[in-house]
Amino acid sequence: MYQKGVRKKRVESLKGIDLEVGDGEIFGFVGPNGAGKSTTIKILMGLLKPTAGSAWLYNKPVRDPASRGSVGYLPENPSFYGYLSLLDLLSLVADIRGIGKREQKEQIPYLVELVGLEDAGKRQVKTFSKGMIQRAGIAVALVSDPDLLIFDEPMSGLDPFGRDLVAKLFRELQAKGKTIFFSTHILPDIEALCDRVGILVDGQLRYVGSVQDMLFSEEKTLEMTIRLPLGTEIEQVPFRGTSRILWKKENIYRLETNEEDLPYNIEEISCSGGSIIKIERKRRTFEELYKELASGNPK
Repeated sequence: MYQKGVRKKRVESLKGIDLEVGDGEIFGFVGPNGAGKSTTIKILMGLLKPTAGSAWLYNKPVRDPASRGSVGYLPENPSFYGYLSLLDLLSLVADIRGIGKREQKEQIPYLVELVGLEDAGKRQVKTFSKGMIQRAGIAVALVSDPDLLIFDEPMSGLDPFGRDLVAKLFRELQAKGKTIFFSTHILPDIEALCDRVGILVDGQLRYVGSVQDMLFSEEKTLEMTIRLPLGTEIEQVPFRGTSRILWKKENIYRLETNEEDLPYNIEEISCSGGSIIKIERKRRTFEELYKELASGNPK
């Protein structure tokens, strides 16, 4: 709950979120601007106090600073002392974390290389681009090797190279048993990286669960890509059931077919001299799903 405008109108930012993230998973947190994503993360990090309800990290309430003892955090817009070099910045954070100088000599160069900034370690942070600041922030979050990483828009400001680097880093961290909770507006990253996703709209969770389970249709509908001989039209193949053409390019077709009609249709394609390129279950894109839930009209 917060106050908005000159009349101090009370606005409920979050409305009864019930969410649990398991060890070792990559969890994506998405929603329109103002949905409450950053508010949720700030509550977890002890930067905001909820007016009701409770939040816990590793069986400790977030009001207890000890709950964040093994948490690495990247805020939405990280800001650092501009006069420090990246190496000095990481050394400062390591000192705060209680890491000894001997261990720092091994860890800091490793972190700088991990985020692809090995050529900028001695540069002052104020000379960094937005994307470099973002990667420096990820390196700061990784100091002390935390078990849980909470990132608010980690892909913001990154070019394609930076996004690929961070995506690879996420997978490597998960392989080491780390848990990653991150918000983003870049929907392809959710589909490519996440085990589960939470979709937040107007302070309420509209969906929590597996990305793949939500994308694939419950209907027994398949999408089939086929190649027909030159001169053979798709209308000449006596398909069974409804086989809607999705697109065509020269003699290659992509169409929908029912699962029960598949064996018959494969035989007819073969008899027509055609071949099967690919068969897969019909699925929506995550962007389509997101827009449905964000609009309040899920199909």
